[in-house]
Amino acid sequence: MSLGRDSIYILISNIYSKGMAYLFYLITAFLLGTEAFGILKGLMPIADTLTIFFSSGIPPAIAKFLAEEKEVNIYKYIPILFLMILLSVVGFALTPFIKYILGGHYLSLDNSLYLAVGFCIIASTIIAFSRGILQGLLKIKYLSLTWIVEYTAKVILVFILTLYLGIFGSLLSISLAYLIGGIFGMYLIYKALGRELDFKRLVDLKYTIKNLFSKFNLEVLKYSIPIALTSSSYRLFGDVDNIIIMSIMGGFWSGIYGYSSLISRGIFMFASAVSIPLLPRISKTKDLNLLKKGIVYNTIFSSIFVVGCLFFPEIPLIAFFKIAHPDGVLCLRILAISSLFMSYYTLISSALQGLGYAKISFYIILFGLMLNIILNLILVNAYGIVGGSLATLITSIIIFIIGVFAILRIKKSYLIR
Repeated sequence: MSLGRDSIYILISNIYSKGMAYLFYLITAFLLGTEAFGILKGLMPIADTLTIFFSSGIPPAIAKFLAEEKEVNIYKYIPILFLMILLSVVGFALTPFIKYILGGHYLSLDNSLYLAVGFCIIASTIIAFSRGILQGLLKIKYLSLTWIVEYTAKVILVFILTLYLGIFGSLLSISLAYLIGGIFGMYLIYKALGRELDFKRLVDLKYTIKNLFSKFNLEVLKYSIPIALTSSSYRLFGDVDNIIIMSIMGGFWSGIYGYSSLISRGIFMFASAVSIPLLPRISKTKDLNLLKKGIVYNTIFSSIFVVGCLFFPEIPLIAFFKIAHPDGVLCLRILAISSLFMSYYTLISSALQGLGYAKISFYIILFGLMLNIILNLILVNAYGIVGGSLATLITSIIIFIIGVFAILRIKKSYLIR
């Protein structure tokens, strides 16, 4: 199956998932109000970052190793699932202490919200594992279905749980959606492999415990560390502005900024539609021409969205959130450009990981994260939420330029060989 066709599958699921994500935030914004929504928007990147770091960093490594196998042996990946669960429990135990790192308005939030964030980490393990397997098997159509099921469940659950449990209910709906999507993902793996699976071998706890820290598992874990650090840093990079605004300015301004930030993120559904099938293909072929195709696809897909945000920012803000604050309008324009540059870096990062240069991708995004934190602390204090968007734009451009130089240097080394 071609990269283009797989990208279309992911694009369709991403359009649906982003639509349901917007509906999720619309429901929470309507039920919670601007300030409580701002608190939720300030907690979500923490939940996502920790989930990626403790649970979702391993699946891309699974996809790489599985894609390189001539004969699929699914059983040796089962101990990795248990290792992911073990790591997620560690993440859960650490979440109540996060507020002391974040400081400011985060210190006033109830501990139950941080425990809800921790539960998200544990609940995400099964769906993350199933996605890694499906990506490695190049079952992109099945992979796309896991997002559809997850986000459908999330929207169905969030209305009831937020109505009765507030912000805690919103976070709980995410965890339950992960569980539902994970179970469905495991079913899709069974469907993909069919009669080749031996159920007794899948649930062999003796084999699993014996191989929990096997040489193969440690190789996967070792390769996953820079990917996990890169992905979590990348996720944190995208929301460090919202976190700093929440800490310094409080829930209301975090909500106003969160509206603009959320809409600008629509661009990433196009980038991820290309980057997800791109990684295993580059890993298998080592062909950098696939990156060029990905950049072309991303440009075609995202251009209309970016133009809309630049020239008609009030329309989506009013349509989705009924508020078009002047500062929020300016932030959306700035963040749309920033997201475009970062969407290109998303493709570059996938190419680096597929070529075996995951550490370089991590070093670049880590540098960007540190720079973004410094610029946000300076510019948010000076210019409020507009300063946050400017800090992110400046950093995004720098990250993109460094990524381009890294790819050109790697390409040159391949030509010399």
